[in-house]
This record gives sequence, C-alpha cells and structure tokens, in this order.
Amino acid sequence: MRRLRQAVLCAALLTASVARAQGYVGLGLDYSMTTAPMINFANMAVMNNNAMNTGARSRSKPARLDAPPAVQRNAQELARVFPASSQAAMTQAFQHSMDIYQQIAAKMGWQRDDLDGAMAAFIVGNYMVFANRDVPDEEFAAVAEQLREGGGTRRLAEKQSAGTIRNLYEKSAMVGAFMALAYKSQQQKAQPEQVAANLRNSARENLKLVLGTDPEHLQIDERGVMLVK
Repeated sequence: MRRLRQAVLCAALLTASVARAQGYVGLGLDYSMTTAPMINFANMAVMNNNAMNTGARSRSKPARLDAPPAVQRNAQELARVFPASSQAAMTQAFQHSMDIYQQIAAKMGWQRDDLDGAMAAFIVGNYMVFANRDVPDEEFAAVAEQLREGGGTRRLAEKQSAGTIRNLYEKSAMVGAFMALAYKSQQQKAQPEQVAANLRNSARENLKLVLGTDPEHLQIDERGVMLVK
C-alpha cells in the first residue's frame, strides 16, 4: 500500500489510540468457519506453472456481498478487544480505516465490496507491521489476484450467511487498513517499545489466522504471498 496520503492526516489519532490501547488487534471473527487457509501454499507452485504454460491466469467469480453494510457495528465489535477507556477512540479509528480502505480499493481499480481485496488488505497491512516494511501497490495487487485465483473466498461465501461474509469483508478491510496506517505512523514517530511489540504480536497472530503458517516463513513480492524456507 504505497503512498497512503491519509496516513499523515490520521497518524496522530492512531498514535494516541494505539498508545492507550494495550489490546489485541484481531479479526474479531471466528475464523474456524473455514477449514483451509486463504492461500493454499501446497498448490501454489502448480497454479503458477499452469499459468506459465497456458499464458493465462485462472480467476474465480468474486464472492458476493448481499448483506447491507454494518460498518459502525463491526468497528464497535473490533474495538471491544481494547480497554473500555479506549473503545470509543478505537471505534472511530476503525471506521476511519474503512474509509481509507475504500479509497485504496478505488485507486486499485477494484469493484466495491470486493472480498478478495479486503482479505488482501488484511494480509498486507498485518505483514507491513510484522515485517516492518512497506508493500508497494504492485505487490498488494498481486496478493489480491492470488486470492482471486485460489477461489477460497468464493467457496467460503457459498457456505456462510450473507451477514457473516459482510462482517468478514468489513472487519478484514478495517484491520488491514488500520495496521497499514499504524505502520506508517510508526515510521513517522516511533511508538513506545511495548506498543510496538503488541502490534507486531497481533500482526503475527492475524497472519497465522488467515494463512495457516508462521509469518516468519512468508514474504510478499510481485508474485504475491510466498512461502520461503
């Protein structure tokens, strides 16, 4: 997520919110509803080879989001993992993060309510915090394309209610943008050591949640999320 101009505007809010909130920035959703990680690393080499041999890339139909938006409620649910004194500020921060995500998605040329885009934001935002490095737009786009090719979100949407998928979309987008903005804020003004450690630990657990492996073995590049030895 390169050149997040809004990071400058909301850095002060995020700095204050994170400094007060010694909570866990999780997805706020029981991800056990799916039995497989969002990216199947075992099949990735086969998919890449097939794409190279055929000269084409396989893409699944995008998951549909039929339920109405519930941004405020989902922001409030995410904020509940923080101390009561920080929940109002964190709700506001998550709602603002949703606005930022929508602007990013529009810049990337994605359709509105794109679950793959939101899941890519979740992965990339947490990776930025965990790996302590920026992720350029082309790598971010590659992660979203990787998710679309795998079709995991579409299969998940077929098994779950419309409301559940709406919640997954909004919370993924909020947490992903929030973590990316937290990373940007950290680059501008270093956070207290304990705050930075809490964010990185949260990023590690979030990535484990959706990718099914320790993020120490992951890297993001122009091919998407890659498993490295």
